[in-house]
Amino acid sequence: MKNTTLSLILVLLVSACSHKTDGSATSSSIQFSIAASDVSAAVVLTPAGSTTAAVVDVHFSSSKAAEFRKFTEAHLNQQVQILVGTSVVAEPVIRAAITGGKVQLHFATREEAQAVADSLTKK
Repeated sequence: MKNTTLSLILVLLVSACSHKTDGSATSSSIQFSIAASDVSAAVVLTPAGSTTAAVVDVHFSSSKAAEFRKFTEAHLNQQVQILVGTSVVAEPVIRAAITGGKVQLHFATREEAQAVADSLTKK
């Protein structure tokens, strides 16, 4: 559990620092797509002390969690793109396999985060 939490923190830190601004996917990048049918919950959180930034806490379905674990195991120490629909929402470097079935996506504004959470909760 401690190892999973540390892995998630590392991926999230990297994703926050490498957020792509134009939001378009390039076909030569390693990509992992997330759709509304892949998640059991997507909740917007505001980090302590932040007045603008927000996080979307994404909980995968069991099948998508297994797919994400395999994806992160296969792409250790590689930069990947996380897509919601056709938009790139993060470009983390995978430092460890993520086995917990959850990921946090960081955004500069609450509005961006809410738009992504809304798209992930439409079934």
